[in-house]
Amino acid sequence: MNSTRLCWILIVSGSLVFSILVATQPATAQNNVAEASVSAQPQAMIHYTLPPDKLQKSYALYLIGGVLYFVTTVWGLLVLYGMLRTQFGARVRDLAVRASRFRVLQAAIVMSLFFFVLQVVQLPFDAYEHHIGLQYGLSVQHWGSWFGDWAKNLGLIVLGGSVAGWGLHAALRGSPRRWWFYFWLGTIPFVVFVIFIQPIWIDPLFNKFEPLTGRHADLVADLERVVHRGGMDIPPERMFEMKASEKTTELNAYVTGFGSTKRVVVWDTTMQHLDSPQTMFVFGHEMGHYVLGHIPKMLGIFLLLLLGLYYIGYRLANSLVTRYGAGWGIRELSDWASFPLLFLLFSVLLFLSNPVVNGISRHYEHQADQYGLEVMHGLVADSGRSAAQAFQVLGERSLDYPTVGKFAEFWLWSHPTIRDRVIYAQTYDPWSEGRSPELVTDAK
Repeated sequence: MNSTRLCWILIVSGSLVFSILVATQPATAQNNVAEASVSAQPQAMIHYTLPPDKLQKSYALYLIGGVLYFVTTVWGLLVLYGMLRTQFGARVRDLAVRASRFRVLQAAIVMSLFFFVLQVVQLPFDAYEHHIGLQYGLSVQHWGSWFGDWAKNLGLIVLGGSVAGWGLHAALRGSPRRWWFYFWLGTIPFVVFVIFIQPIWIDPLFNKFEPLTGRHADLVADLERVVHRGGMDIPPERMFEMKASEKTTELNAYVTGFGSTKRVVVWDTTMQHLDSPQTMFVFGHEMGHYVLGHIPKMLGIFLLLLLGLYYIGYRLANSLVTRYGAGWGIRELSDWASFPLLFLLFSVLLFLSNPVVNGISRHYEHQADQYGLEVMHGLVADSGRSAAQAFQVLGERSLDYPTVGKFAEFWLWSHPTIRDRVIYAQTYDPWSEGRSPELVTDAK
């Protein structure tokens, strides 16, 4: 594929996404000021708005993020296709075979070179995204620290990729007809293991964590009220503060791990910019993921999705190797040279399945919002308003664009839009209608 055609594809894809995402121009400053003044009135409905300067920034970030997602996806696929056309896989295979007769070492060589090249060709886009974060005030991480994180991430990818590559190669050689199923079976313990160790071995490589009780005993006491209302047992030692302020200005909290490593993490930036009732709602939302079993559910759904994608990839790969394998230097599908092809196919399939995964994620995030509202009811005055205020602050700190296009939400958003969440927080009220809450049965 020549450079002219490559540039044309990138320009067309970027322009298409630009036209789709620009569904609504930023509201005028007068409109936003008017909405802000209305929302400032006592007990008036809060509507997610941004000041004029932040609105313009959020709109620019909205477009940049959408275009970058599709352009970098196209670029990654073109790089993989270029590897096939230049027989990169065959060259790396020959190098690995000459270096060692042990397949474990061959896997390490092949996968290390393969993933190193993929990460390096994406580095300019990654660096540009960090530059944008610095320019718009979302990041405060200096470049030395950022490159250090990039290098650590590369090391983890190479390590995990080498293990997965060796397993895939073993499945391909052992069962040419059912390798997709056996590799999927091997994927299950691998993914579960990574999720299990992430909070204790991986996350600390990139951020500092401290027990929440160390400096925020008052907040822990408030959070324990939320835990008690939900009838759960989340001990304080499973509540952690992450020193996010060393790298970002955004706010967040999340649930991670499972079993003995499951924990709730609250960023220090969240506690700096949200008051206690607002933080209690954010915690209630995260506890909702914990209580409702969203982590194992999402894991199960993802693994089932992978099973289907592996089978489709198996059918497509065999056909493509038969037709084009000689030109790509691939002797058979179990050849080390086939990895660019397999990775290209799975990348395309994962990209196409992204709306499905995000749709399920949005459903679970909405459930967690509902749980947070129910578990907070009665603990603070007007819990729905506290939740809406929390969303306003979260959106403003992250420069979330108020008017997200339907296509962008469908394809890219893993959470409901801030605008919808603010409205839902203030309108969900089963108690006034004499109905019982659905998720927290003892909430009075």
